[in-house]
Amino acid sequence: MLANNEVVDVFVDLYPTLQKIVSHRTGSAQVAQDITQDMYFRILKLADQFPTHDDARNYLIRIALNASIDHVRTEQRRAQLLKGTFELFENHMYSPEDNLHYRQKINQIDDALASLPGKSREILYMSRVEGMTHNEIAEKLGVSRSLVEKYVVKAVLLCRDVMKKK
Repeated sequence: MLANNEVVDVFVDLYPTLQKIVSHRTGSAQVAQDITQDMYFRILKLADQFPTHDDARNYLIRIALNASIDHVRTEQRRAQLLKGTFELFENHMYSPEDNLHYRQKINQIDDALASLPGKSREILYMSRVEGMTHNEIAEKLGVSRSLVEKYVVKAVLLCRDVMKKK
C-alpha cells in the first residue's frame, strides 16, 4: 500500500494531465482547477487503499473523466432549466392577483415537498435538478432503481395534486 506522501507525489506528477483532461472536457480552466483541487482531497482520504502508483494514477484519471462528465451534465441541466424558465415567463405580465395566486401555489408546493421524507426529497432533487438517471441515483444511494422510481413518482404526483387544488 502506498503512503500518503507517495499518493501526493503521484497526484503532483499527474496534475498537468488532470488539468488538461478536465479543461478539455469542460471547456474551462477554472472548473479544471476546482475539480482537480477536489480530487486532491478525495485521494488523500483514500491514500492507503492503493497498492501501486499505477493504481493511484488510474484512479485519478478515472475521477477526472467522471467529474468532468458530471460537471457538464449538471451544467446542461441547469441551462435547460433556465431556458425553460425564460420561455415560460417570456412576454408575460402578471397582475398583482396573478402574482399572489402563483406565490400561494409555490408555497403550497414547497410545503408539499417539505412534507416528503428526506430521502424522497433528495431523490427528486437528484433527478430533476441534477439530471441524474434513476440508475445513477440508485447506485449513489445504494438502493434499487424501482425504489428511486417509486419516490420520484410519489413526489411528482404530490406536486401535481397540489397544483390542481384551487
